[in-house]
Amino acid sequence: MPLELRRAFVIVALVVIAFAVVWATRFDAMPPAQFSFQNGTDPKTLDPHRATGEPESRILFGSFSGLLQMLPAGDPDPDSGLQPMSPGPAVAESYDVSDDKLTYTFHLRDDAVWSDGVPITSADFVWSWTRMLHPGTACEYNFQLFSLPHAEAFSNGVVEIGDKVEVELWDRPFPDGRREDEVGEANIQNFPRGTMLYGQLKEIRKPPEPPKTDDEDANTDAMGRWQEQWLYVVDIAAMDGEDVLWDETTETRTFCADPVSPLADGDTERIHNVLIAFDKLGAMETPDDHTLIVHLDDPLPYFPSLTAYYPLFPVPRHCIEEHGMPMWTKPANIVSNGPYLVGLRRLRDRVRLVKNPKWFDADSVAIDTIDALSTEGQNTALNMYETGQLDWITDPPTALMETLRQRDDFYSAPMLSLYFYRINTNRKPLDDPRIRRAISMAIDRQQIVDQVTKAGQVPAFSLVPPGIAGYQSPPGMKPNIAEAKKLLAEAGYPGGRGIPKVTILYNTSEGHRAIAEVIQQQLQNSLNIKLELQNMEWGSFLDKTNQIDYDIARGGWIADYADPNTFLDLWVTGGPQNSTGWSNTEFDDLIRQAAAESDAATRMKMLAEAESIWIEEMPVIPLYFYVGVNMVKPRVEGFFSSPQDIHPLQLLRLKEKP
Repeated sequence: MPLELRRAFVIVALVVIAFAVVWATRFDAMPPAQFSFQNGTDPKTLDPHRATGEPESRILFGSFSGLLQMLPAGDPDPDSGLQPMSPGPAVAESYDVSDDKLTYTFHLRDDAVWSDGVPITSADFVWSWTRMLHPGTACEYNFQLFSLPHAEAFSNGVVEIGDKVEVELWDRPFPDGRREDEVGEANIQNFPRGTMLYGQLKEIRKPPEPPKTDDEDANTDAMGRWQEQWLYVVDIAAMDGEDVLWDETTETRTFCADPVSPLADGDTERIHNVLIAFDKLGAMETPDDHTLIVHLDDPLPYFPSLTAYYPLFPVPRHCIEEHGMPMWTKPANIVSNGPYLVGLRRLRDRVRLVKNPKWFDADSVAIDTIDALSTEGQNTALNMYETGQLDWITDPPTALMETLRQRDDFYSAPMLSLYFYRINTNRKPLDDPRIRRAISMAIDRQQIVDQVTKAGQVPAFSLVPPGIAGYQSPPGMKPNIAEAKKLLAEAGYPGGRGIPKVTILYNTSEGHRAIAEVIQQQLQNSLNIKLELQNMEWGSFLDKTNQIDYDIARGGWIADYADPNTFLDLWVTGGPQNSTGWSNTEFDDLIRQAAAESDAATRMKMLAEAESIWIEEMPVIPLYFYVGVNMVKPRVEGFFSSPQDIHPLQLLRLKEKP
């Protein structure tokens, strides 16, 4: 290490040690966990259906189990060191697939129970997946189940005359036993639900549509109030236990969400919503407590991997109905079914996981307590690692990356993941694709990976990372300052003159800031575009991004499964992860057609064509393909680099001290 760098490192380390001591003494003393890791920011939620980021996923993969789980498969790649992963048994001991790949039959193990001892049944998955898809849950991964019959219409709240529907009356119970209709107070919990009726939608009556104004927010609010005034006429069907007798109409009733709608009369009943009767129309079957049959509209080759991803994990109905959301996720209340339980949660400090003795494979879990520490600072994390307070850090300091890469405890390997900048395509001048392409062409990605990230990241000019078998991304837009200037001039901003100031939004992190600063300087120098930088803590950043209340916002995506679709279907019109305002019907059509295509080569060709459209319109600027970067103490066994940077906590072991 050069003398100057060594001195700088010592100074930084001393400052960080002082800060770490203060940080560590803010809280009451407590015995250390057997194993601790850097989890970045505080997890925003511990609800699998509400989570979106890595800080949440690391906790959820440890505390919940799905039908399947991602496990090592075969030997590591001799060149990259990557350990292949594939979905293996979890709550389901095994599964069968029909010849047409449209029906999966999962066989649940007899000994799977919730952490409070309540048995896990096939009905838990039906209820959980219905909750995940329900529009009131607002799950950002709901699209992962859209290949189930009626799932997309249910999740989007779309109904048409003649549909078989469910009607939720306005009588949701509160955790204390009161009901909405008894106290005249709304319960914002969409699960548990109120009284459910089923029948065929006969008519939708609508009052005059409100006039449009120049205020888009006011228009949105007015449309929402107008839709609440719609009156639904439904032929209610008879019930036989939980089964709906669709052909046996008992009566015709009218329903409306707004009790003072001009269309309502004395017989109109107040409701929360009228939706497709998703869970009554055969998408899932439960012939017994330990058999779950899932029907698909499309032959998804990656469906088993989806069941191993946390949005499809089951959640405990009895716990949620008792405590409500988000109270059910409090450590004192939460019931889960993974190898670990949430034993403690301190904001801006840690989530402590403790071994779950009721997990089906508890005997194989070697570490009893694990702390996920809310440590965002790179230097702070490294200091805590060097002083033994952390066993695993997920974000080593970029300034020291070249030196750290030489160490034996440094893990670096390619990942199926992308670092990018979202663009708000609703805001001028970013609504013009020429401006978006110009910005992309003016960014020197090689400088970013060579001088900022320094861990072997690969400049990205397309959306899908390399390494997915059978897929080749189209060529992207390489840096070209002359072409970028030409595009700016064509868009009405020659030499960058007149273009308004643009803000880059990023969540608090030294690495994100350093990248934004380089791009800020590059665009100023090459295109005369002035950028402002704005950082926010994780929760506020997610809110801003989801509301599309930004100009440019950093983003990242790790493959949910090893298929190009996991990167491409993020950007379909109105997709919950889109958050750019971008829409292209040809792109949407290709994604839908590829989902239904059974020939692998034809499907990959369709997806590549969709990616070409995305590259041309550039609603998102790809910057680089990640490498998985971790530092892990030599005493830890069972840690390996994987294509999705997944590291199952239940596989870790600690070496005995000599």
